[in-house]
Amino acid sequence: MLAQRVLCFVQTKESELHPLGSSYSLSKIYGEPMTLASNDNLLTQEEFMQAISDRLQEEPDLQIVNSTEQNIEVRIRGVRIDVPVETYFQAYLKDPDAIDNVLDKVVDDAYALVPDRSPASYEELKDRIFPMLKPIKILADIRERNLPMLAYQLLLNDLIVTYVIREPKSVVYINEKHLELWEVNEYTLHSQALENLRRLTNSTGKYKTVGTGAQRLFVWETQDGYDATRLLLTDVLVAWQQQLPGRIVIGVPNRDFLIAFSDSDRNVLEGVARQIQVDAHQQEHGLTDRLFTIRNATLREYEWD
Repeated sequence: MLAQRVLCFVQTKESELHPLGSSYSLSKIYGEPMTLASNDNLLTQEEFMQAISDRLQEEPDLQIVNSTEQNIEVRIRGVRIDVPVETYFQAYLKDPDAIDNVLDKVVDDAYALVPDRSPASYEELKDRIFPMLKPIKILADIRERNLPMLAYQLLLNDLIVTYVIREPKSVVYINEKHLELWEVNEYTLHSQALENLRRLTNSTGKYKTVGTGAQRLFVWETQDGYDATRLLLTDVLVAWQQQLPGRIVIGVPNRDFLIAFSDSDRNVLEGVARQIQVDAHQQEHGLTDRLFTIRNATLREYEWD
């Protein structure tokens, strides 16, 4: 199945891992509906929802993603939270004069469900720090939004290496303020992150291989969020290269996919390159349509003959 899928250059769509896709619910905060209070000036549920929205928008770390009649979906530092409007509306109806307290409770409960993302100490966090490839254009977006600049290193072409603190269902990106607080330089950060990536890969990041000779393909598609970032594990790529005729060619079209193959078969080279180009622009978490190779045990841009 894998051989047929990859050799036909067809990728399945990736699932949302984090991060970026972590989802929590506040529906159990209050429990059963409460007894309604009598008040001629009560807000309607629609008006109350607007009051919640207005209060949430005062929070700089919080973004409203979507609203329905029952819920307001927000994102706090990459974590999605469902705010159950009916639950808090019942709390408001029980004591309409305490509406400000209820609105503050909405915010407090939302933040309480976000994993602790305080910088803490480097020693406490270092085993959870990982590299993550990102397109270089992310830097312009950070500058435009006047956010703290990420800790990063240039890689090749249009890619950079960023660094994240790994949590069970999400990540937090490390920025220059973290490094300043920790008194850690980028070399130390990179070395630690690479060590952790190698340990994770040896434990659970098994690659797949299909085909033989010039049609052999190596694929990392574990869906752990670091498949493309394994481009940094050049010792593994060197070992793959020794099993292929010609030059090794490597593509990382999106966060959750890395493919390596030989350039000896022109049909394979051109076919996979076309699919990489498509996926880089159409798949979620797209990275680059550029190709890479290994030369003198070092990652380099692939140059077509």
